[in-house]
Amino acid sequence: ALGYLVSPPLPPTRHKGTVMHITVVGGGNSTPIFAALAKDAGHEVAILTRRPADWNKDDIGFVNEDLDYFPQAELRVGIDLVTDDPALCIPQTDLIFIAGLPIHHNPTVLARIRPHLDMQKKVFIGSICAYGGFNWVAAEALGPGNYSLFGTQLIPWCCGTLEYGRTGLVIGAKRLLRIATEDGRDSDGVKPILAKILKMPFLTDTDFLASTLWPNNPSLHPPILYGLFKDWDGKSPYDPDKVPTLIYKDLRTGSAVTLVEMDSDLCAIVAGLRGALPQNGHLVDNDFSMKACVMQNYEEQITCAWDTVSCIMSNKAFAKHKIPYTAIEGGVVPTLAHKFFETDLPFGLCTMKDIANMVGVAVPCIDKMILWNQKLIGKEYLTASGKIDGKHASECVLPSAFGLDAKTLEFGNRSRTANGAEKKQKT
Repeated sequence: ALGYLVSPPLPPTRHKGTVMHITVVGGGNSTPIFAALAKDAGHEVAILTRRPADWNKDDIGFVNEDLDYFPQAELRVGIDLVTDDPALCIPQTDLIFIAGLPIHHNPTVLARIRPHLDMQKKVFIGSICAYGGFNWVAAEALGPGNYSLFGTQLIPWCCGTLEYGRTGLVIGAKRLLRIATEDGRDSDGVKPILAKILKMPFLTDTDFLASTLWPNNPSLHPPILYGLFKDWDGKSPYDPDKVPTLIYKDLRTGSAVTLVEMDSDLCAIVAGLRGALPQNGHLVDNDFSMKACVMQNYEEQITCAWDTVSCIMSNKAFAKHKIPYTAIEGGVVPTLAHKFFETDLPFGLCTMKDIANMVGVAVPCIDKMILWNQKLIGKEYLTASGKIDGKHASECVLPSAFGLDAKTLEFGNRSRTANGAEKKQKT
């Protein structure tokens, strides 16, 4: 379908010097932030979104509350194109960044992009969420080609939206950020490009497997929500004055207990993988405990570093994130049609459970959260077999379904000769 055009399509000329054609895919919190930063770095920028009429390409930007990260309180720019038609931006694009989009939409979005990609051209294709096996999903959706996959291990900032289609909000930026690439060493050189755009000269390397297991949304949201709502029948309303509004800052005891249990499960999976992949430095040399990870990224913004729970509760960058509720007669209920319940389960917990099974590790906390969450949303992923083999298992990102095992997880399901040459391996 013809997109809603707010400017002519990006010109098909190849970039000269350091100027690139960049397409930001999505329309959520991080979209105006990354688009404004990319334009400020001197690139030609397009936004591909299903709601182009709600955007003004001549006035996009963000308010910045973290002046230690970026010394301006606000950045505003005009970009080059906003459209819902991939034919108008993808053929010319040098870098595609999926941002502001729940990751369960990635397969569909990548399938829409695929017909417009020049598979002979080196195009960087990345996600602001490298977890959930982005490289496995992308390789499956795109097929063979000369593209180079990347992702940020964590979202570069805790952020929000002040006005949709116009103004984002940076609450707190990471002080350390790893970039996942297919060989874990960034052989294609995306890090320097991102460092200039993000204004983060400290970017360092990781791979997609480490990113999938690094504490992130699926390690935080499900245990907090389980601790609050594990006994909820899925229907009865809560008194809005008796449930927390802020998901991190107002952490309750049950959530704190489950977070610590989740932390143990995740570290057990990593320990099992270290035995299967002793040559993988990203797994072997890093501390995957939740406290260590949160401290690495937010140390300056944490006021109490006593333990895992205090690091999360006192993190200024986490302070404004809310639990979504829906008002019904008699009170409120958790909003189930939300990424907290619909994305973190099939693209997070189920992925982790599949990997745990590969290395023979018991994950009792992950198990109970999957069973609880899948019942609430009417799905069957985990069964009595202990495997993700229920009737809706095909909705999950499962490395075993891509034909992978513990020994092949780190490089994934992309053909080692898909680019016409043997892919480089990590040393």
